Amino acid sequence: MQLNAVIGKSAGRSNFLIDKRDRAGRLEIGLKISRRRYNKLFRLCGRLERKLATTKDERAKHELVLVGKAALASRLTVEDLGADVLTAAFVAYYSARMKLRSEFTISGQQRAFDRLSEGLLALCEENSATRWFAIAHVFPRADVLARLSDEERGQLLGIWFGILREVADRLDALRKRSSINMKRMVVKRGDDSSTWNTLAGAWNRARDHWIALIEAMGMEALFETMLPGKVMRLMAADVAAWHYHSGGEPHPDMRVWRSLPLPWLVLRGEASCTRADIEAACLACGVAAAKGGWSTARARRAVAEFRPTPELVHGVSVNDPGLADFLRRVGVFSGKAIKARTIHPSVPAGIRPGNVRSRSGWDAD
Repeated sequence: MQLNAVIGKSAGRSNFLIDKRDRAGRLEIGLKISRRRYNKLFRLCGRLERKLATTKDERAKHELVLVGKAALASRLTVEDLGADVLTAAFVAYYSARMKLRSEFTISGQQRAFDRLSEGLLALCEENSATRWFAIAHVFPRADVLARLSDEERGQLLGIWFGILREVADRLDALRKRSSINMKRMVVKRGDDSSTWNTLAGAWNRARDHWIALIEAMGMEALFETMLPGKVMRLMAADVAAWHYHSGGEPHPDMRVWRSLPLPWLVLRGEASCTRADIEAACLACGVAAAKGGWSTARARRAVAEFRPTPELVHGVSVNDPGLADFLRRVGVFSGKAIKARTIHPSVPAGIRPGNVRSRSGWDAD
């Protein structure tokens, strides 16, 4: 910081008792201000340094939030997408699907790859201008990665491994300063569940993409030496109780998690875990290693049925109160399947396409 240089303070040296200059030291650098004024400036620099460090840390955590939710979509540039509308459409829609809010359920969350995603990808396959490198940032399926050059795959591999190393350090630091029960993984008072789940989401996303790239480059022999496992999220106590009341554990993967060494220790070489170890643990716990993404990258072949969600209609303003009431009654804003019904004559005649307007200014069809 420039202010540090003005008062002769070294960056990171903010101890008021041992790091500040005495009168002789101030005169040595030509700083002719009162002791009181110097002390105020010294303390101010220390506070600004701490605020700057906090800001940088929060920005880094925000980036990991985006990674966990939408892979590398936030890092794509206009140049990466080129002028291809189909590429931009698939990346935008699929990354938005990945960011669907979690549902309060024990039956699993929605899959990001739905019928519309499948249709957009099919159009991209027929399009000679498709930017597959951009699509691989969010959708590392084997057929997509096969279209990349070795340089492009290597670039993505380096990015994802760097993210894994960053998340590993953060997970270890958070575990050491908290009292999270690594066996139960149920949140309790005092646990920083938001940060933990953010890091777990980023780790699992980065791990899945990293494995997919290793497989695409024919380097699976690496997994005979090192393959860290997945990281389990902290679960709310009420959801965990719901699982146990229903006659099962919160998730079958939890048994595998308990039987393997902590993934970040494996990544840093402090513990040993290979693909064979993971497959043996999954077999003992009754979990399909490949299907669950433990030993291989997710296949991303299953296609979910499209259904409206609160996110899909978020930000839509309805000019006609009658239309708003109609949309509410058929279930558009509930996130559930739209109710099949014949429009009753009592529905206001003012319902027409122009009554629905998004914030972007486009009228709905």
